Amino acid sequence: MKARLLRIAKFLAYPALYCLCLGLFFYLAFPWDRLKDRLVAEFQAAQKGKSAGQRIEIDELDSYWFTGVEATGVRLYLPPSDDASSSAAGPFGSGADKDKPAPKESVIEIDAVEARLQILPLFLGRVRVKFWARAFDGELNGTVPVGGSSGPMEVELEGVNLGKVDVIKDFLGVPVKGVAKGTFELTAEGGKFSKANGALDLTIAEMAVGDGKSKIKGQIALPEAKLGDLVIAAEAKEGVLKVTKLEANGSDLELAGDGKVNVREPWNNSTADLYVRFKFTDAYRNKSDLTKSLLGAPGSNAPSLFELADPKIKKSKRQDGFYGWHAHGALSRMRFDPHSTDGPAAGRGRGKGDSPFPSKKPGLPVGMSTAKEKGDEEPARAPATAEPKPVEPPREAPPPPEPADKPTPSEPMPSPAMPPEEMPPAPAPRRGQAEPE
Repeated sequence: MKARLLRIAKFLAYPALYCLCLGLFFYLAFPWDRLKDRLVAEFQAAQKGKSAGQRIEIDELDSYWFTGVEATGVRLYLPPSDDASSSAAGPFGSGADKDKPAPKESVIEIDAVEARLQILPLFLGRVRVKFWARAFDGELNGTVPVGGSSGPMEVELEGVNLGKVDVIKDFLGVPVKGVAKGTFELTAEGGKFSKANGALDLTIAEMAVGDGKSKIKGQIALPEAKLGDLVIAAEAKEGVLKVTKLEANGSDLELAGDGKVNVREPWNNSTADLYVRFKFTDAYRNKSDLTKSLLGAPGSNAPSLFELADPKIKKSKRQDGFYGWHAHGALSRMRFDPHSTDGPAAGRGRGKGDSPFPSKKPGLPVGMSTAKEKGDEEPARAPATAEPKPVEPPREAPPPPEPADKPTPSEPMPSPAMPPEEMPPAPAPRRGQAEPE
């Protein structure tokens, strides 16, 4: 029995050694440079329509454990938006300034990124990828399902410096500072994120906007305004991410908002419906002569230079001193429009047919309904048949006029007799006598 097992082991040892050597040398001698070039070429070929013009560069691509890859020096170039002159360029975008040079493409730089396929979920029929990235002086890590695999998507970021994210500056039109930290989780059954549930918790510490150099609408260089800590919280249910908290109470600027995001696939097709309002504090407006001239002195009703820079900014001014904006549309081409009234409350989401504007149709009285009762249903109509024409009854001749010398005060004045050619007067019929035809 022992000799038989040794004989079988000899036959299995050689194939096992061959497979081990094949896998080891395949892993060590894999042409990662060729794979890097192929990935760049495939990305370029996939850019069509509004994504045309995007390109990617990778300095180095290598293996990471046995089921992953590692890339360093990744740069994603995004072309300037075609809607730079419209409200899609952000509430404080430069707009169509002929004297200003053409906008440059934005760059997202990632120092290092690692991604690998998890082995254990494969035994349960799930394909999940775990990733880690270092960018913007911070870290980003999490796990995402691939294809139609179910399971949660978990993303966590720590210490991300927003001042180094050029995309945010190009999107809003003003430089932004702050360090972001938070988590985002979505659970999608069957891999459909349009029906996902989850939560978002994000905090941006020591946030500030403006730097005293970048000009709003190419005219005003706004000094730095501090917002303090910006807190964003949202809950996702059935594919609708509802913002439950969006506020910051800084020494220079106050910000609040609410709204929702309808999650779609791919993610850049998700549609936003957000209402944001902000207000400069009196302490900031009195900070210097420059802020007084730009924003106006507290208590003054005269339009400031900040409002005169763009008619939309003036239109967004509310009665309480806040500037309101409505951010809506797909995330890839979001639009900003002035909105001088409050949006829907964060606790009450609007339905599909709801509108932020009042309806012109009159409402029904309380208790009334347009639904028909069971007994009020109309019977089936019978086929149309020729009905006999009703015979018009003979017209009565008007009574003869009474003598003018016997007027009756209590009775109304008699109408004048008709001309003879139209209707000749007839004598009044006697009692019991038939009326003349």
